[in-house]
Amino acid sequence: MRIRFLLLLLLAFAATTISGQVKPDANVTIKGQLVDSLTNETIPYATLKIVEKGNPTNVVTALPSDENGNFKFSMTKKGEYLMVIQFIGKTEITKPITIDDQKLLDLGKIQMADDSHVLSEIVVSAQRPLVKVDFDKITYNLEGDPESKTNNVLEMLKKVPMVTVDGEDNIQVKGSSSFIIYMNGKPSNMITSNPKDVLRSMPANTIKDIEVITEPGAKYDAEGVAGIINIITHKQSSLGGYTATLNAGANSQDGFNTGAYLSLKYGKIGFTGNYNIYTYNNPRGAQTSFKNFFYDDAEKYTLENGSGKNKGNGQYGSGEFSFEMDTLNLINVGFSRYGGKNTSLSDLITELQDVNYNSIYKYERDGESRNTYGSTDLNADYQRTFHKKDQLLTFSYRFSTSPVDSKSNNIVDIISGTPPGYAVTNRQFSDAYMREHTFQTDFTAPFGKIHTLEAGVKYIIRLNNSNSGQSNMDDAGNWIQIDSYNDEFRHRNDILAAYSSYSAKIKKWGFKTGLRFEATKLDVEFPIKTEMNFKTEHNDLVPSATVTYQLKPTQNIRFGYNMRISRPGIRQLNPYRNTSNPNFIQYGNPDLDVVKSHSISSNYMFFNPKLNINLNASYNFENNSIETVNRINNGISESTYENIGENKNLRMSVYTNWTPSMKLRINSNIWGGYTDIKANNGSGLANSGFDAGVYGGAQYTLPWTLKAGVNAGYFGARVNLQGKYSAFNFHSLSLMKSFMSDKLTFNLYAQNPFNDSFKFENIIDTREFHFESQNTIYRRQFGIRISFRFGEMKAQIKKTKRGITNDDVMSGGSDQGGGQGSGGQGQ
Repeated sequence: MRIRFLLLLLLAFAATTISGQVKPDANVTIKGQLVDSLTNETIPYATLKIVEKGNPTNVVTALPSDENGNFKFSMTKKGEYLMVIQFIGKTEITKPITIDDQKLLDLGKIQMADDSHVLSEIVVSAQRPLVKVDFDKITYNLEGDPESKTNNVLEMLKKVPMVTVDGEDNIQVKGSSSFIIYMNGKPSNMITSNPKDVLRSMPANTIKDIEVITEPGAKYDAEGVAGIINIITHKQSSLGGYTATLNAGANSQDGFNTGAYLSLKYGKIGFTGNYNIYTYNNPRGAQTSFKNFFYDDAEKYTLENGSGKNKGNGQYGSGEFSFEMDTLNLINVGFSRYGGKNTSLSDLITELQDVNYNSIYKYERDGESRNTYGSTDLNADYQRTFHKKDQLLTFSYRFSTSPVDSKSNNIVDIISGTPPGYAVTNRQFSDAYMREHTFQTDFTAPFGKIHTLEAGVKYIIRLNNSNSGQSNMDDAGNWIQIDSYNDEFRHRNDILAAYSSYSAKIKKWGFKTGLRFEATKLDVEFPIKTEMNFKTEHNDLVPSATVTYQLKPTQNIRFGYNMRISRPGIRQLNPYRNTSNPNFIQYGNPDLDVVKSHSISSNYMFFNPKLNINLNASYNFENNSIETVNRINNGISESTYENIGENKNLRMSVYTNWTPSMKLRINSNIWGGYTDIKANNGSGLANSGFDAGVYGGAQYTLPWTLKAGVNAGYFGARVNLQGKYSAFNFHSLSLMKSFMSDKLTFNLYAQNPFNDSFKFENIIDTREFHFESQNTIYRRQFGIRISFRFGEMKAQIKKTKRGITNDDVMSGGSDQGGGQGSGGQGQ
């Protein structure tokens, strides 16, 4: 109730403040055309910036000219300004303009001369294109977008090619939720587990570029992912200063979050950090399931009906210190920590029926499951640059630990009949963790004018441990411990990797190729049953290659091949048997092997100031993918993982970003694919089918500089080895307003306002049974977010350009759709 009262109070304050705004004091359209002073040919895609005459460092707006050198935009505030026009190989032009009561300011043809002289009476940094296409990535210049002054990083991601952010703030790359996010080329468990919460708390004015790496090369030991989002913060300067942002939010489902972000620089020392807390309390929703056993008429149907809910809280934060020893030597030391608790409550009635629908037994189960999760990362990087441009040497170390603990309690009340022995009141626990030490060195050496060599070595020590236990209550009310050899589990991975890559740019052609060597040593121990222990070793060569050709200055085509290796994580390996639902037991498989994934892709990119189009087609295949396998064991459904998948996937995607006017921006992402998957163990399991999705969004600037947004999408059903996952749709509305020179920002939003609830379905088909489940989730949500920025950052903190990137560990089975985009809970 207190959170709801706070929400209503904030809404009332925002509405009162917005209603008191005055109309803009001008509405002037400015247009013109840029031409060469000698040939009179038009100059396409030059950069124009409008700055305040009395404060030329304050950029009011920035835009490029179109393919014919034309420009046209509007201004709503009277005053005197300078128009700065820049184009490579041309003299920079600074043209004064005055905005008053006129409706149109036609500047006519503006001539640009072939002269390297730069005007001395004003200093304005060059404006790069907003979108840049490179060998294996697309770069969005965030600092060149005026909206970055008021938005957070999550909002700005909606403008980045090949990236979509849906109405629930879930992120996808090329229509896939299987991707990785880096910060300055380094991963973070904090971002991996809670991307939307972390990025929402991060002000966009602290970010320089966002890279979408679609063809990871030999230096990445990644798992066959759709791509990598690399967020690059601002770099060095010689002065100092600080900037800070406070933010808070609340929603109609009793969710709440608050946090702070700080960046400061004093002399050669810099610091960047953030801290956030959040809570969530999802409404209770209906849960039903139905199971049909094909070969047992006496125990034919199992039905479950009831409800469940989730609630929890968490916190996360990070910090990084930077010390510039001199102009060539740099040290970064960083840390991050996140943690939280999730509680799942369920109240279900289970009934078994025979082929004639007669009840065999019926019982009620009240379940409570608590999960404690978290991670701590510590890293240190040393970077040595050289007088030769782009030559770089780095040494890095990282320690990471990630506990995954769970506890559950089930109270069983018999309604009729005699349920099997497993349907009893029970409790269980699992204490698991991953600890990892990584050592790495990288070297980059350009030579000639078009060639670059990269090489590096990495050594990883990864330890996965778990301790678990279960107790059942007998008829006298005593707890009886159930022992198993799986109660203790030790898993160690030693990984030695080395890579080398070569790239070259020859006129319109670009080439990049690389080879990576991976040596893996595996040691598995069961302390309770040592005869189950085993060791194994394997070596792998991982090639990659990319060819790029520039059709025109605004068009680019690329072809690439990648082989990737992914290793099972603690969730797939842990043999702990989760019996919180005694009718559907889940456990891991310590015998899992690494997965080799091959990907062939092509990409076409077209962009101009108003329209961006990206077409992508890819073919992926795996011969030993890790799949979720469901089977019947003594009448109980069991789920685990096995390396049995022959998985082939063909996908196509189309991304568009259209800006028909300065006030309106429309973007869309459409994708589709065909999956063919079968088991290679002789079981005959196979499945195939199409899946598709569409996402669209628009943002419009209303009077009084109100920004209205709408997003909607539909994701089709996806197939897996033994069934399919449910399709779903979403939509959202938002309204944003900034005050105090864009330092104070209010954002009102509504998620799924026209659809209170949604039913998610899951279907499993095997030779033994057919299973269907349906969960009702209440998704309608109204909320507000507030952020306040203060301070002035006159310098940016220098970061090391290379660091440790351990992304070879899987987050879920290949048919789980896991990965970075899965996100976390919370506001």
